[in-house]
Amino acid sequence: MTYKHVCMTGALALSLLAASSCSDDKWGTVDNAVPGFSVTADHIMTDLGRDVHFSGKITDADGISTITLQCPGLGINKTIDIIEIYGEPLTEYDLDYSVRVRNDVVGESFDVVITITDVAGNKTEQTVLVTLDADFSAPVFETSPDKEVTVLFKEDPTINLSFSVRDNREIDYVTVDVEGVEGFPITIDGNGNNRVEFAQRLTLPTAIADYNVTITAADKAAQEGEVRTTVVNSVIKVSELPDWNVLYLADVATAAELNSDVFGVPMAMDHVGVNKYRVSYYNEKAGTEICFIPQKTDFGPICFGPEADDANKLGDDPESVGRIKLDQAGVYYLIDVNTYERTYELKTYPISQAINPVSHLHYGQDDLNTWWETTNLDDIWWQEWYFGPADGPGNVTRMEQDKNNPNIFVVPDYKLSAGEMNIMLHNWHSHGWWNFTAWRVDDSSDPSKCAFYGNYHPTTPHYESNDDYFDWKFKTYITPEEYKFMYPNAGESFDLGKWGDESYRKNFIPDNWIKARVPAEGTYRLVFDAHTERIKLLPN
Repeated sequence: MTYKHVCMTGALALSLLAASSCSDDKWGTVDNAVPGFSVTADHIMTDLGRDVHFSGKITDADGISTITLQCPGLGINKTIDIIEIYGEPLTEYDLDYSVRVRNDVVGESFDVVITITDVAGNKTEQTVLVTLDADFSAPVFETSPDKEVTVLFKEDPTINLSFSVRDNREIDYVTVDVEGVEGFPITIDGNGNNRVEFAQRLTLPTAIADYNVTITAADKAAQEGEVRTTVVNSVIKVSELPDWNVLYLADVATAAELNSDVFGVPMAMDHVGVNKYRVSYYNEKAGTEICFIPQKTDFGPICFGPEADDANKLGDDPESVGRIKLDQAGVYYLIDVNTYERTYELKTYPISQAINPVSHLHYGQDDLNTWWETTNLDDIWWQEWYFGPADGPGNVTRMEQDKNNPNIFVVPDYKLSAGEMNIMLHNWHSHGWWNFTAWRVDDSSDPSKCAFYGNYHPTTPHYESNDDYFDWKFKTYITPEEYKFMYPNAGESFDLGKWGDESYRKNFIPDNWIKARVPAEGTYRLVFDAHTERIKLLPN
């Protein structure tokens, strides 16, 4: 369409003022009709912190001048000036506008008024209802069976199968199937609730066998008709006492607490021999109660704790065993467990004797040897040394050193987005990566151990050598036989001279970054003990 500037005088101008005004309009009119507007959706379901998208087809023969969107409750006051953007009015326009709903918005339902104005001043209004009741998230299991669960072979092996699942809106149903066990599968109706709990004691066939468990939780259909589901798969193994690769120390009281972390709870112990496990544990407060479990997500079906009639012997029934109480505060406990002999041993040592690979460095001071000069020590370019979670060269979140225990470093308010992390613990360096001090983890998706992967530090004018750490970890903490059991590919004994070879270091810890999944955006607390080399991430 070609627009003409039309100027009239006298009665004719007055009679046609509605069509074209010489004083206000430079654009002529064609039909002087109201704009046409076909909105894509007149009801949009969304949620706090998410984008709401307004779209539709606008037509007007005279030419579209402006589009306004207004809603005080959502803080929307937007004008799209077509003439200013394009230099002229348009006869057709595809509305495509998004705005994020603030997290502090109060209310559940809002009217967004969209007004289309053409060059002749004709208007069309359309009201779009925005409600904060959308379901974008699949159900989340608060507690569930571990990927592999062991039931010890007895006359009538039983397991208390339990879980709890929640949804941000409403759970439709949950199905539970235990292959080979009578009475399954079963379906649990959500009954309009956003949380479902289940607990049932199962008696398993006495034969040593594996039983596959599948738990599927489905939420109500979302606004687009999609049903989101979450599936948990587990294997129940009825067997004689196995030699587990990992035994966990649990220092919490409930299954919910076992599952409240992103990673690190419960604490993985070191597997130092057949049915033998060991860990160093810092006891901050007196009265901590602990037990030992082979499955991460629950205290059953096996929980090793003191027998009711013999506190020195470990039982395995989660319904009857007690807890070991750690009475001394502010000390490290060296804990040994033998699941075959059903014994445990506790020893304590002070913080002053707890060695870590950076014990002799001075946090926050100029202790970083920039280019690893080892001969002309007087010519070292020193930089500030600190470390923390890093996702790229130079991008390091500084950890804070605990005032009461210098082995412990924390990020107290660690702001994270939902989704997979991709970090490791690493020192800052002005030129990017430099393995002055660095750590890697045992399992990227579910880390617990966070072992030193950085340099051996010779004595300099600023700090002493860290060879005492290597002596403690590989010669004192474990015996020669335990060393060969834990590190079968590392030779007969530890060789500090080979530590600079990365292939040698990988015999002790893989080159694994932390890639755990953060369930929701928020602030978390990252805690790392450089002596025990254990790491955990907890929601604030």
